[in-house]
Amino acid sequence: MHTNPAHVAARLERVVRERLQPRLHEPVGDVEVAAWRVGGDGEPVPPAQALGATYEPLAVGATWGPRWGTTWLRVEGQAPASERPVELVLDPGWSGRFVGGQGEALVYRADGVPLKALHPRNGWFRLTGPGAAEGVVAADGRFTVYVEAAANPLVLDFPPFGETTYGEKPGPDEPEPYRLISAKLCAFDAEVFELLRDLEATGDLMPQLSPDEPRYWKILRAVEAALDAGSDAEAREALAEALSQPANASAHRMTAVGHAHIDSAWLWPLRETRRKVARTLANVLTLMETEPGLVYAMSSAQQYAWVQEDHPELFERVRQRVAEGRIVPVGGMWVESDAVMPGGESLVRQISFGKRYFAETFGHESEVVWLPDSFGYSGAWPQIARRAGYRWFLTQKLSWNDTTVFPHHTFAWEGIDGSRILTHFPPADTYSAEVTAGELRHAVSNFRDKVVSDHSLLLFGYGDGGGGPTREMVARAHRFRDLEGAARVELGAPERFFATAEAELGDNAPVWAGELYLELHRGTLTSQIAMKQGNRRAEALLRTVEYLRAVSAVRDDVPYPHAELDEAWRTVLLHQFHDILPGSSISWVHREARDTYARLEKQLRALVEGPGDPGRIVGWQVVRDANRVAPTKAVAMSEADRFVSDRDGTELSVDVALDNGILRASLDANGNVQSLVDLRDGREIAAGPLGGLRLFRDEPVQWDAWDVDRHVLRRPVPLDLAGVEVTGDAIVVTHRRGASTFVTTYAMEVGRPRLEITVDVDWQEREHLLKLSLPVAVHSLRARYETQYGSIERPTHENTLADEAQYEVCSHRWVHVAEPGLGVGVINDSTYGCDVRRIPGGTDIRPTLLRAPRYPDPHTDRGRHTLRFAVVAGDETQTRKEADDLNAPRLDALAGIEPLVTLDVASGAAVIDWVKLADDRSGDVIVRLYETRGGRAVARLKPSFPATVAETDLLERDPVPVDRLVLGPFQITTLRLVRES
Repeated sequence: MHTNPAHVAARLERVVRERLQPRLHEPVGDVEVAAWRVGGDGEPVPPAQALGATYEPLAVGATWGPRWGTTWLRVEGQAPASERPVELVLDPGWSGRFVGGQGEALVYRADGVPLKALHPRNGWFRLTGPGAAEGVVAADGRFTVYVEAAANPLVLDFPPFGETTYGEKPGPDEPEPYRLISAKLCAFDAEVFELLRDLEATGDLMPQLSPDEPRYWKILRAVEAALDAGSDAEAREALAEALSQPANASAHRMTAVGHAHIDSAWLWPLRETRRKVARTLANVLTLMETEPGLVYAMSSAQQYAWVQEDHPELFERVRQRVAEGRIVPVGGMWVESDAVMPGGESLVRQISFGKRYFAETFGHESEVVWLPDSFGYSGAWPQIARRAGYRWFLTQKLSWNDTTVFPHHTFAWEGIDGSRILTHFPPADTYSAEVTAGELRHAVSNFRDKVVSDHSLLLFGYGDGGGGPTREMVARAHRFRDLEGAARVELGAPERFFATAEAELGDNAPVWAGELYLELHRGTLTSQIAMKQGNRRAEALLRTVEYLRAVSAVRDDVPYPHAELDEAWRTVLLHQFHDILPGSSISWVHREARDTYARLEKQLRALVEGPGDPGRIVGWQVVRDANRVAPTKAVAMSEADRFVSDRDGTELSVDVALDNGILRASLDANGNVQSLVDLRDGREIAAGPLGGLRLFRDEPVQWDAWDVDRHVLRRPVPLDLAGVEVTGDAIVVTHRRGASTFVTTYAMEVGRPRLEITVDVDWQEREHLLKLSLPVAVHSLRARYETQYGSIERPTHENTLADEAQYEVCSHRWVHVAEPGLGVGVINDSTYGCDVRRIPGGTDIRPTLLRAPRYPDPHTDRGRHTLRFAVVAGDETQTRKEADDLNAPRLDALAGIEPLVTLDVASGAAVIDWVKLADDRSGDVIVRLYETRGGRAVARLKPSFPATVAETDLLERDPVPVDRLVLGPFQITTLRLVRES
């Protein structure tokens, strides 16, 4: 017989859409809907308040809202007696384009207990039948439920990345965004549901197969026979044989884990995330009632804590499922943080706070780092993870690379210190799969480590408020459990996959060494500079406060403020989430974050107020601002000294100079630093005018706040010089462009090998990017950038695609370039984005200062900003010391203290990074230190008080007595000092 495959596929699509899907829910009754609009600034409100409110009728077709508003619905009706389950089906006006990130709702019992959420592809609530919630329907069928409906706007709409005002609440005259489309009682047809899933499994599998295979034609014939059938049962029978054929013996295996990636803030504020998490968990718990094999993985201790606080009844159900192994707390971190910009101690605290919460709340410790969506991963991660007790690491974000294809999916990731951790990228290239045949086929063909493995993970479920896994997804997973032509899919826990993969690979896992650089989203290193400054300054203040309070506790028996510091840390850790710190959220999120950082700084400074002089802690020494050496004076050039020569011997005219006995900076009449000479050896450091501001049109193709595209950095936009002023101890250069003003101040201190550059900007740009150009006369193929607990080398050339793709990278507080006999560093107090490229005669180091993307916050960084930099003449150690000084918080009052601990380094290079009291509140002192140069070091820690020293893991566990420390390259060591009475 002749068969037309395209005709069968088109017929199948229409039958499903027009004949079967409408029969899934048969209307059997009406409901009455009434509404209470919360209004005001007090929302969201607790259920108890909503249940006692006054409701008014809401007709089908009526609007509800307003944008970002909450409307509670009271739904009343009578469920008819039926052999089939009866479900309330509600459509509050969803868009069909996205599942998460738009209007959502949570159904409550009449006593205020949350039951199940409603989402665009999950808009049902079961009243009777298997899985129905208890205590909802009375004996006569009457019921009343309350629905908390959130009018969240669809911020990422078509066309995407357009300028939007949806990042804040609307004005009073804006129309309400949602219209109640339908609310009805329906009988759920389980036979139709199963037939739909059978047709999905076969019909979707067919185009994944080759017409050269007999399997293709057998499935085609089965689907056609099902479409010809006279009943649902006959149709299922026609498909039964095709669905019973087992998978090939060598079929790829997939462990399918229910999941819902929920950004802790993004296109919605933090307050909305709390509700998204509760809704999603309500859905998961409901699904587990009828799907005993479902395992759900959820990360972020913060999100569990929100549910524990907001919905204790729901949380107790979560706790029970965790005990059963059905809900698996993964990641062991406070949030899924950015993975490149937080400092080393911040990453440790992400883990310690997260693991402590999971241990205390569930008696559980995760063995897998879970960061599927962060924008690249520092090379410090393998060591941090292993020293914190992790065995495995999961992400998939590098599948988004815009230039090269990452060569592995299951591999050993080697960090900058040599530590290795088994790492997996799910080859379906998504963390929100729907368990379709197309996803399975892509995963199998895409999997790049077939030579050593035949097993991968599949994370399935709608995220970001989409409600997580659905009954449709689980039904598809059942059909793909052992089906010819597809991968074998088995529901299970991620730990089971990793343990199996670890045993399977043994010592044969391929190795990737160094950072996992994401070739995309490079702009997140700069967008929303207030997030970067707030984080950097909070980290520096916490370092100082914890040290000073540890000193007071040990020497003066002053109580250590554990509770206050824990709360401060939780605030910092939350705001390191991978859409807050990177600056890729709506304006509401960043407005609140700026206020939070300001409050936090006041709180932390209040913890160290006392008598004393202004100063700071640098290298655990008190440095008095009052006793600092005098600044260098700016000196006008005499006629005889007015000309200097650059490296090529060309004479340059200069008008003013700064000279501190170590460096001499000479500026011309236009405020350009034409020369920077190291007076100790006469070497010229500048390879061109230092300190020039470079403004670029910044119009990315997509992902505005996220991306800096290659074309952006090609043609700078000129700035207008407005004046050069000598103020006595500094030289001030002013430029303007339109409404923006750029003031650059050059200064030096006596005795310091650095030229300080402070940039004050009144930023009124739109879709522009600002860089600071610092060309130095150093010839080097590679530059070294500070990262957590060490540094990383990156190329300054573009020899390969991978080299060129790193045209914008992350640097923490410093970047350094060197050639034999000469080293120059650039330090900063608040930025992360940077590019370093070879130029004739040297290397141009260009920190990125500001951006002005229009999406999702069209007013990003408008206003005044101060950013501090310095060019340092010296080796890497000198650069690091100067960066310590530049970033140390200035305190209004600082008592004179001797160091609590000192590190006696016998050989190599090592430093103390952090000093605090132990998390267990024992009064022990914790000291964290690391080797700084990528070599070996031998050292001994010397406490200033009687103590026994033991080495622990990063979480301060498993102490082993130690005296002499032998450190490997970039090795982190945590020491517990048990005080002797």
